[in-house]
Amino acid sequence: MTVLIIVILVIAAVVFFTTTKTGKRLKMRASGTADEIIGNDASTPDGAKAYYNSIIWKKEDTYTKTNSLYTQVEGKIQNYETQLRQLQKENMQMDLSVASCIDRNDDEGAKVYLARQQEITDKIETIKTTLKELKENRDVQKENLTALQEEIKSLKAEKDKAVFTLEAAETVKSLQSATSTSSQEEDRMLEKVREGVQKTKEQADGTRIAYKNSIDVQMKRLDKKMKDEELQKNNIFYSVWCNSHAEY
Repeated sequence: MTVLIIVILVIAAVVFFTTTKTGKRLKMRASGTADEIIGNDASTPDGAKAYYNSIIWKKEDTYTKTNSLYTQVEGKIQNYETQLRQLQKENMQMDLSVASCIDRNDDEGAKVYLARQQEITDKIETIKTTLKELKENRDVQKENLTALQEEIKSLKAEKDKAVFTLEAAETVKSLQSATSTSSQEEDRMLEKVREGVQKTKEQADGTRIAYKNSIDVQMKRLDKKMKDEELQKNNIFYSVWCNSHAEY
């Protein structure tokens, strides 16, 4: 009962995904998502290497199977060629036997050998036809093997080049990213230092201006000015006094 239910569900799922519009849309969406994932993965060195290896392994498996068929065909060809040589040798022997019977006026014996020779001739023709087909098949298999060898060799070279290119690209991207990040960090640090210098300078300028404009400073400046004026007056008075006494 359980197996029957599972079978029914599988059939229903197949019908849903292959016949209904919703099922077809879901199938297309899933296929698109899978293609996108594969595309993204294939853009990495490890992903590309894995995909190339998968294809190469399949090609190598096909090569192994094709080579096995080639070996079997080659073995059959050798076997049939051995049979053909034996039959041709036997056919020659039949010729001698028929000739001997004719020389002895042994018509019945000649008929027996002729009948046997006909059997041998038929087998020879059958084997020749079979050999022709087998050799044609062998030649095709050999061409397939050569083509597969070249394809596998080309795929391996292409894989190495693709993986090297992706690895080099990732290295360049990493270096550029590291350089960009480092440069941005340095710029931010320098900007903070410059802001700190500017802020400190502004604070110092503000303090100096505030100090110059303070009441205490103004009073000190005024006191100094008054003292300087008083000292200047005293110097003038002293000079006048000295001059007046010098006349006496």
